[in-house]
Order: sequence, then structure tokens, then C-alpha cells
Amino acid sequence: MGSLIVIGLGAVILFLALGIPIYLVLMGVASTLLVAEGRTVAGLGQHVLDHLQSPILISVPFFILAAVLMQGGGLARVLFNAALAWIGWVRGGLAMSGIAATAVFAAITGSSAATTMAMGTLLVPMMVERGYKPSFAMGLTAAAGTLGILIPPSLPMILFGLIAEESIPRLFLGGVIPGLMQAGLFALYVFFVADRVGGRAEPMVSGREFLSTNLHAIPAYMIPIVVLGGIYGGFVTLTEAAVLGVLCALIAVLFVYRSARLRDIPKMLTDAVDRTSVIILIIMGATLVSAWIIKSGVPQDFARTIIESDLKPWQFLLILNACLLILGMFLEGVAIILIVLPVVSLVVRDMGIDMTHFAVVMVINIELALLSPPIGLNLFVMSNVTGRPVSEVLRGTVPFFLIMLCLLMMVTFIPALSTWLPNLVLGQGG
Repeated sequence: MGSLIVIGLGAVILFLALGIPIYLVLMGVASTLLVAEGRTVAGLGQHVLDHLQSPILISVPFFILAAVLMQGGGLARVLFNAALAWIGWVRGGLAMSGIAATAVFAAITGSSAATTMAMGTLLVPMMVERGYKPSFAMGLTAAAGTLGILIPPSLPMILFGLIAEESIPRLFLGGVIPGLMQAGLFALYVFFVADRVGGRAEPMVSGREFLSTNLHAIPAYMIPIVVLGGIYGGFVTLTEAAVLGVLCALIAVLFVYRSARLRDIPKMLTDAVDRTSVIILIIMGATLVSAWIIKSGVPQDFARTIIESDLKPWQFLLILNACLLILGMFLEGVAIILIVLPVVSLVVRDMGIDMTHFAVVMVINIELALLSPPIGLNLFVMSNVTGRPVSEVLRGTVPFFLIMLCLLMMVTFIPALSTWLPNLVLGQGG
């Protein structure tokens, strides 16, 4: 079994290095290993179908569709203008406004790629035009875009809850304080380096313009309030909240802002189906990998080794952080969750680590993976949006990557940062 693990891991790394899509790699390698051990192809198909029949998974395409509507409907500009009216007059105010708008946009979309694309299209050209260094503008926007998977609703949190059988509303709340801390740390850094990167204070808007800009943004702000308020108020389920988000987004872009027309909707639906299909295919492949990992006995052996080593929880998390950072250089975030979680969840529970705390630690690692070459998705999204080389984007992300590493250490050593709010709202273990 040990030799098969080495062969399987080597095959995954080799095929990914050759540029083969990750879902084909996961499905191909796992299917081959399982069939070699006596499983039938029909049995593998039934296993995948059984794991896809989840009520939680139904919410994923609706959250993605809401993200596409927000992105295509131009709500990023509405949110940015409102943020600019509030804090644009501060040194580096344009960049800070971008961070604030990105945080709110993330709370609508739940997707890092959608957040990065929408904000990058709007913010980077504006920052460069106002005198910011291009690498700084791209790095800030790519890094802020990672908030899309930490601030609720978050697609990786949904998948974590699905695999670990944990309360998704609880996981959502776990990401709130770390997400706000990340945005705040970014803004603080911008304030101190604004003079060096070309940032300057924007003119303060008049009281009349301030009022009109914020009134104009109210419908956009209401979308996350309605969705998250519905979940935590107990009025709707997760899937119903996702559908409600789509409905609110549709009304906003068609009738309130009129930033999209009915003839644009089919194209947005097609984009949403395309993005959803990619995620579902990755889930299918990773489900097979998880099945093989569990069948191999690796989780049990891993748990036994960790327990016998007498590691403290914080020591285990530090080691795991290092492993996740390395994996993040080669694997996509969804795949990391679906491959790593079945192996380590047994140890996490046995060591008494709160699963909400662990989920936030894992998601911050995935945020870092989005900025880590050679696979880092946000690097390529930003390069595609701006037409500039990935190396230039990467150079701009370095200080923000280091800030996120500091945040990871803070959350790792202070579990209350991720558990206090869920415990307050839902009760201990609620």
C-alpha cells in the first residue's frame, strides 16, 4: 500500500506538471488505483453519484450564479463608489476603498476568482491612472480578492462542511473576524506605504454627493444582508438563501441599476454553468481520491502516528500549515480540501481542535495558495484581466502574502479569533 501511495502521488504531480486538467488527473489516478484493488467501474460511478446527492451541494450553483450576476451587472463599481465616498479622502484612500468594496463584494459572491476579476477590471486601471505603481495595484487587488473564500458565503467552507459533516452556518461565522482582520491589515499597510507606491488622498465629496452615492448603493448592500440574515435568522436554509441571493441579484442588475438587460442573462447563465461544472468535476475526482485514501487506511495510520508522537495541537497545526503551503503550490483549493480533510479530520477531532478553527486555518492556507506560483489562480486571473505578466503580479503580491502569513499564525495560535463569533451566535458546538 505504501508503494501505491508513492506511485499515486507521483502520478498526480507529474500529470499536473504536464498541464492536464486537475479533475482528469484526480479521476484518472484514483479510478486506476481503485480498480487495481478490485473495485468495479460501475461501483466507482455509484460512489460518485451517492456523494453528489447532497442538499448542501445544490446551493453551490446558485451561489456561483449570484456571483456571475454581480460581476456582469457591474455592482463592483456601485460598491466601490460608496466606499470611496466614505474613506477616499484618507491617504491611500483609493486603494483602501478598493479593499472595502472587495470585502463587501466577497460577501455577495463567495468566489475568489469572481471577486478578483470584477475588482481587477474596475480597480487596477483606476489606480494606475491615479499614479499607483502597476505592480502594487495588481498585487493588492489579487490579494484582496482572496477574501471571497474567507468572508461568508464561502464555497470552500460549504465543501468543508459537506465533507466533514459540520454546520455550514457555523463555519461561515468562523471566517467573519479573520476576514475583517485581513481587510484591516491590508488597509493599515496601504496607509503606511501610500507615499511610496503613488497613493494620495482623493478629494472629499460633498455632503449631497455622499448621501446620493450611499443611497444608490443600498440595494447592493442589502444582498448579503438578506442572504446571511435569512440564514442566521432561521428563516431560510442554505440552499434557499442561495436562491434568494440570485433573486436579489437579478432584481438589482435588471431593475434597480439596469446594468444588464434580459438578453444578457443567457450568457450569464452559461458562464455560471461552466464554472459550476468545473467545481463539480473536481469534486467528483476528489471524491474518488478520498475514497481510495480512506480505504488505504492512511487516515488511521496518520492518526496513530500523530497521537504516539505526543504533539500538542498548536504543533500539529504548524506542521500542517507547512504541508498545506507546499500543496497549495501545486493543487487547486477545492482539491486540497477534498484530499487532505479525510486524512486529517480524525486527528483534528482526537486532539480536541475545534473544527471551525481548523476550517478557517485551512481556508487561509487556500487563500495563500491562490497567490502561490506556479498554480496560483489569482495571479493568472489578474494577469489575464490586466494583460501584464504573471511575474509582475507576483511581485506586487509579496507584501500582502506576508501579511496573510502573519494572519495565519495569529488564527493558528488564537483559536478564539475563529470560534468566538460562532459560539456567541450559535452557542458552544451549536
